[in-house]
Amino acid sequence: MATSINVREELARARIGGFHLRFAVLVAFIMFFDGYDLFNAAYVIPLVRHAWQPSPAMIGMMLSSGIVGLSIGSVLQGLMADRIGRRKVMLGALWTLTVASGLLATVVHSALAFALARLVLGTALGMVTPLALTCINEWAPRRNANTFATWVFQFGFSAGGIFAGIAGLTLTPHLGWQSLYFVGVLSALVALAAWRWLPESAQFLALHGRMAEVRELLTKARPERAKVYRHAAIESMRPASRTGSIADLLSRDYRHNTLVHWIAGALSLFCIHGLTGWLPALVVAGGGAVSSAFGYGTLVMIASVFGGISMGWLADRLHSRIRAMVVGYLGAGLFMAALSVALGKPFAMVLVAGAGFFVFGAQAVMNNYQAMCYRTELRGTGMGVAVGLNRIGGILGPVIVGVVASINPDPMWTFALFTLALVLAAGVIALGRTEIAALPAGADNTDNTDNTDNTDNAEATAVCAASHDPGVAG
Repeated sequence: MATSINVREELARARIGGFHLRFAVLVAFIMFFDGYDLFNAAYVIPLVRHAWQPSPAMIGMMLSSGIVGLSIGSVLQGLMADRIGRRKVMLGALWTLTVASGLLATVVHSALAFALARLVLGTALGMVTPLALTCINEWAPRRNANTFATWVFQFGFSAGGIFAGIAGLTLTPHLGWQSLYFVGVLSALVALAAWRWLPESAQFLALHGRMAEVRELLTKARPERAKVYRHAAIESMRPASRTGSIADLLSRDYRHNTLVHWIAGALSLFCIHGLTGWLPALVVAGGGAVSSAFGYGTLVMIASVFGGISMGWLADRLHSRIRAMVVGYLGAGLFMAALSVALGKPFAMVLVAGAGFFVFGAQAVMNNYQAMCYRTELRGTGMGVAVGLNRIGGILGPVIVGVVASINPDPMWTFALFTLALVLAAGVIALGRTEIAALPAGADNTDNTDNTDNTDNAEATAVCAASHDPGVAG
């Protein structure tokens, strides 16, 4: 009798090998250009204001068009990826990035054209981020899933953001703002690499009955079991809901976790974008020099790298993404509260680093949690809608902080607002439940833990789920 193979369990029980390392490097480079293209607009606006003389309203459109595109792309990719596959949509998004960068570098000569091109660029970026998170989490081995996922995502994304600053400072004085987008055209190399090496989701393939391709991918991921896969029967994955249905995100199976991470994610990005957007101005308002203000901003980005990696490690050690996020948001809130009275003092740098460490770290774990709250047939849609809605919080962050600062410029009130938002985020995410992607179709998902150290097979997982054993994982 042929051995029966469960695709999800085979991937979860794999050890990190050459396949995983090549995949990690590829996704890290994808995220590098995602971070680079997201942050480079900040270095363009000051350079084009004199030449184009845009009105304040047009400057706002130039900056916000990319953010609007992010939300559009996040939702659009989910609807597409759950129907035609992660790989095809990712390749389309990468080539769109390349084309949009080429247009910005060569044919954009007005503020309106810039805004339109950034809208296209932002739409592609909105597709890349949730797709990358979905791909990483579907291939990450269970033993160190959070560490693996946060290393790949956070390192690549943060490196791209830091390089955008370096390129802005070194290239634009000699080669003009267009040089930033000529660098962006190099994403074509990553698109070619992805065309060659980016695998389709094995779970997506199993869901659509493409078993020969599933065997091939499993053999690459776990070559030591090649003989088993050659003759084994691959278990079919039957959809537990309609493919790519937005309405199903609020169905009985998904509603609780959907609402939890929509709210907590929006509060998280509210603090992240509010902090990164206003920190230099807050430092100056608190009596600091302009040069030190930019130093604070750089420090936050550096702290975000270590925060994401460390909080991923903590989630694996605690066997719970939820507990790690509660620690992260409460830790960030503690440092924000301290900053409300200590900004401008000699040790404020340490507090800023601590706030960035914990809030970015918690957000990195949130990304993984959101991706694994949905089963395969709905994961792209769930992740895309979540990222799009969370970014509403990110958009509101700088706006609301600006209103607060206009009422009372004392930074104490702004950091008090961040503290309140982070405490609320910790309270909301504490209500989260086991990621439903870990459970077999039909299992009762009512456990309030999300232990990432799953049992060793689907049958044992089903037993744990039915008995509400905290051994169930995400």
